[in-house]
Amino acid sequence: MTHLGFELSKADPDVWFHEGKRKNGEIMYTYVLLHTDNCPVILDRAEAILCDEISRYFVLKEELIGPPSQYLGGKLHKVTLENGIDEWAFGSAHYVNATVDNVDTYLKSKEEKLVAQAPAPLSNGYRPEIDVSSELQPAEASHFHSLIGILCWIVELGRADICIEVSMMSSYLALPREGHMKELFHIFAYLKKHHNAEMIFDPSEPKLNESLFPAQDWSFSVYGIEDLKE
Repeated sequence: MTHLGFELSKADPDVWFHEGKRKNGEIMYTYVLLHTDNCPVILDRAEAILCDEISRYFVLKEELIGPPSQYLGGKLHKVTLENGIDEWAFGSAHYVNATVDNVDTYLKSKEEKLVAQAPAPLSNGYRPEIDVSSELQPAEASHFHSLIGILCWIVELGRADICIEVSMMSSYLALPREGHMKELFHIFAYLKKHHNAEMIFDPSEPKLNESLFPAQDWSFSVYGIEDLKE
C-alpha cells in the first residue's frame, strides 16, 4: 500500500488513506480497508482504484468486484436520507440473530430462557462491581468468556448502544459470577428485541446553531494568567 502512495491510519491498522483532489480542485481522501481478504474502497471511483492500482500487488476475484453487500459479518446497503443524499447503511442484524439463536438453544438445554422484557442492555439498577453471587465453575466461566468475545464483535460491527455495558462486564473475565452471566443473557435479550439497528454514514456537513456557542475571552483564566505551567 505504501508503494501506491497510501498512508497507514494511526487510529486503525486496517485503514489506509491518501489525499487527492477532485476535478474541481476540491480536496478529498481515498480510504481503503484491508482486513484479511476483504478490501472495501471508499471513493467515487473505487472500482478504478481496485482494478488499476491495488490489483498490481494483490490478486483480486473479479466476480466479487462491485458494490459491497457484506463486510466482516455485517450487511451493507444504500439508503436515501431526508436530505435526498444516497448513502451507505451498515447493520449486524444477521450476525446478532444468529448469536441470539445460539443463546436461546443453550438456555433451552438448561430449561431456561431469555427474559421477555429488556428495555436496556443491563437490568435496571444492576451494579456488577457489588455482585457477590457464586463464582462460575470452570466450564461456565469458559462460556462466559466466549459470550464476551461475541458481544465485543457485535460492538465492533457497529452496536455502540451496548459498548459501555459490554466493557463493564468484560472487567470480570478473571472471576465471573453467576450474576454476571445472568446479565450477559440480559444483553442478548436486549439484542433480540433490538436486532435491526443500523449505522448510517452521512458525509454531509452538520448544520450547527452558532448561537449555542457564545464567544469567550480565552486570554483570561480562573486559574490565573501568569506563571501557568502544564
